[in-house]
Amino acid sequence: MDENMNKDVNPQEETTSYNAQPTGGYYPNYTPPVNNYYQQPQPPKQPKKKKGCLIALVIVVLAFAFSVLVIGYSIFSSPSTQENPSGDDTKLDLLTPPNSEEQVTVDGPLSAKEVYKKVNDSSVGVIVYSGNIAQVQSEGTGVVMGYNSDNTATYIITCAHVINTKNPKIIVQTANDKQYDAYIVGMDEKTDIGVIRVNGTDLKPADFAESTALEVGDTVYAIGNPGGTQFFGSFTNGMVSAIGRPVDSPVGYEVSCIQHTAAINPGNSGGALVNQYGQVIGINSSKIASTEYEGMGFAVPSATVKEIVDELIKNGKVMNRPVLGIEFSPAINNQVYSIIVRANDLPSGAIVIAEISNGSDLLNTEAQEGDMIIAVNGKNLDSYDVLLEIIEQGKVGDTLTLTIARVDGNYKVSKFDVTVKLVDETTVSEKETTNESTFPFPFE
Repeated sequence: MDENMNKDVNPQEETTSYNAQPTGGYYPNYTPPVNNYYQQPQPPKQPKKKKGCLIALVIVVLAFAFSVLVIGYSIFSSPSTQENPSGDDTKLDLLTPPNSEEQVTVDGPLSAKEVYKKVNDSSVGVIVYSGNIAQVQSEGTGVVMGYNSDNTATYIITCAHVINTKNPKIIVQTANDKQYDAYIVGMDEKTDIGVIRVNGTDLKPADFAESTALEVGDTVYAIGNPGGTQFFGSFTNGMVSAIGRPVDSPVGYEVSCIQHTAAINPGNSGGALVNQYGQVIGINSSKIASTEYEGMGFAVPSATVKEIVDELIKNGKVMNRPVLGIEFSPAINNQVYSIIVRANDLPSGAIVIAEISNGSDLLNTEAQEGDMIIAVNGKNLDSYDVLLEIIEQGKVGDTLTLTIARVDGNYKVSKFDVTVKLVDETTVSEKETTNESTFPFPFE
């Protein structure tokens, strides 16, 4: 997930970055009033031809942002939440689920009551205050992972979108209403996984298990705080609806998720998806929010969570992730570009380069902001997923040949190829923003 996250994070610095991975360019800035539990949906994306699944409908992260004033200001007299101990080799341990072929089931699945008792004390509330004002920016859920290598602090897993705000002040609240100051360790916007820590080791770690043994139809449970800590520890059940379901994250990165029917709502973000043995097999991240759809929640599987969490604890960020280093928008989302694509028989998944980030190898080519990418390695972009998949499956240093379409002032299209290398996400940075549009035909 995040370019500005270093091992030692400065509390006075902005921690949010959207430049490292190609994105769709949509970041809704919406703060619902008190007791409005549903966030405004993101603008709909062009349906994916490749997979044809419902995920191309409106996917919203469960970021739960309350605009409420807090009565007491004493909470801000405690230390800054931006404090990251570096170089810890602590890793997330994944157990083998008792119902897998590798382990013989002895006692059988737990009852719902037994599952709840096992996971409740390992579920916490995550309350994020913004800046130096007593205002709640967001509320979510966290799962206690375990202790650091010297047993002085406890790591907690949550969603990146819950803690991703400027100069956050983070409080962790337990089931018995005890509160702790929390510190950001790292976050990865692309998989929506974040790690925070609290000092001390009096919180109860959850059992995490491999999600590979899951099958469609398996019973699962979700625990979290829908609506915030006023509904702390809400416990729901459902079943696995699909495994390996592709879901677009808010920054245009596709994550393979567990689709399930356990009820989740804004505030559940970062909470546990649990199997019948009380083991965490996923972190709830998003749902389809529409009056026409029910029971479509998505959780990042434990295997992905482990990979990201281990990187965040060790480095504060994910290392060696290949990126092109641009932000983009689908051409079909702009009226003028859309007409040009159809009139010139260009691939329907063509994308417009919104920004070329500092550090991108594309800066060393003829390509410029406002150009369209219409093919990669000779393969037309019938969907922009074509480019994203090649990048995700590639390695830092891999060379791509991009076919560029440029539109002049007379709406004439010229095409040319550029050769570009994938770069490490950590080496790119966003440009300083200006009020001037980089598009010849700006997006509204």
